[in-house]
Amino acid sequence: MPRKVAVSEHDDSGRLIASYTIGDSLAKKELPSDAISVQRKRRTWRHVLSNVFLPAGYPATVSPDYLWYSIYNALQAFCSSLAGLIASRAVLQGHGVGKADASATHAIFLTVIQDIFSRLTTIIAAYYLGTSLFPEAKTYRLAADIFNDASIIFDTISPHLGFLELTDRYPFVRYGTGSSLRIASLCLSGAFRALCGVVAGGSKTALTVHFATSGRISGDVGDLNAKDGSKETVLALLGMLGGSLVMHYVHDTTLTLIVLFTLLFLHLWANYRAVRVVTLRTLNRQRANIVWTAYRPKMSGNLADQSGSPKILTPEAVSALEYIFVNPSRLHDLSARSAPLLGHCHIGSSFAAITSGAPTIPGVDATKSGHKGLHVPNASQIESILEFFEDEQYVLWFDPHARGACRMHICLKAGHKPADHLKAWAHAQEAGRILDGRAPGSFDVAMSAVEIAFSLVEESFPAFLEGILAAGWKVDEGGMVAGSPLVLSVDNGEARLGEEVDEDRKNV
Repeated sequence: MPRKVAVSEHDDSGRLIASYTIGDSLAKKELPSDAISVQRKRRTWRHVLSNVFLPAGYPATVSPDYLWYSIYNALQAFCSSLAGLIASRAVLQGHGVGKADASATHAIFLTVIQDIFSRLTTIIAAYYLGTSLFPEAKTYRLAADIFNDASIIFDTISPHLGFLELTDRYPFVRYGTGSSLRIASLCLSGAFRALCGVVAGGSKTALTVHFATSGRISGDVGDLNAKDGSKETVLALLGMLGGSLVMHYVHDTTLTLIVLFTLLFLHLWANYRAVRVVTLRTLNRQRANIVWTAYRPKMSGNLADQSGSPKILTPEAVSALEYIFVNPSRLHDLSARSAPLLGHCHIGSSFAAITSGAPTIPGVDATKSGHKGLHVPNASQIESILEFFEDEQYVLWFDPHARGACRMHICLKAGHKPADHLKAWAHAQEAGRILDGRAPGSFDVAMSAVEIAFSLVEESFPAFLEGILAAGWKVDEGGMVAGSPLVLSVDNGEARLGEEVDEDRKNV
């Protein structure tokens, strides 16, 4: 009995490419060529552009926020390219292009000095900021463009500084032939541009991983990064073409500055919008603060749903509440309208931060302060602290040299995991709330606050962890520790640093 088989062929994004109709001769050993009917779907120009500029499998292989981020990112790249042309023209004018007395040697000399500052900044910034880029990706993504705009401004004003020189009298500048201010402007430009490169590279990588791993199916990070590079290349070319037209008509200094700052305003606005639409699913310190405040037990007066159950905020809800620029160590009571400060907490601190006799807060002199704060714990008190945290992967205690405000340190133990970071952070928040943001005045008060806060967290944390996992948070991807933390190993009630770990602690 004759039968017919239909075969559909789709690409990785689910679009129909071709359909095959096979006749009843399929069962025969020899398949005549006319037994297969092929219908191929015609490719439109939209399909071609999608394959060239969008990641494979779009939209299934990227997160839902990728489209709007790409739109705002395209706008900011176009504005940045236009502004960059204005800055480049200013640098060339400063080097004397078009003047008979200009010296190529002098121009090379200035370029070398600028490059030296740029390379040194790259090394220093990578050391101090490298480990903080992933946890605070949104912050540094916007900061990178602020640094880029600062370099453009310094480049643009550099030729006008060649007619000024520094003096020791007010207003400390005067007209002259000195070029020290121009050289300083070019060096600052190079430094800010290098800083932008370091910060943008790390934060962009974190966002790329987020886009590629938060879709319905896992995407290709390399392909997404390459397609983003293609889009930025085309936008840069369009910016250069548009900039060439602008350069032809804009020559006056005042008009140049008006056009420049208009472009920079649009550039920063587009970057701000691009960062705001991103919904990260990893918990950093600020997002953990928001999520835990919403979830806290009903008895504490926190946000709760209509049934009275603790409330689990989704990544989308937290994204609308979080700030782009914020001190990540600050603990706030977000359940109150005024959001009072509950203190500061540093996670991944050295054991010396809570046991050392030397002040650990810069600028604080414990001997000259009239405030009676918590003293450095003695041997028996340290033993009590370690005994209390014997079954936990962290040790939470107060800075003994803090005066007035509550300052805490979280020391991590060997084998700590991201879930331990989250629990320790919730513990610190509850301790700060019990003390109302003030430093404890004695060891007994401090220990009591730690014990009460721990009982609250211990009772609620398992359900909290289960709830945030169900809400879509990626708890296993740690984003709360910035830097390479030292770890503690506790044996027989004695604490020692884990063989003096070779990694350097970098507090940012």
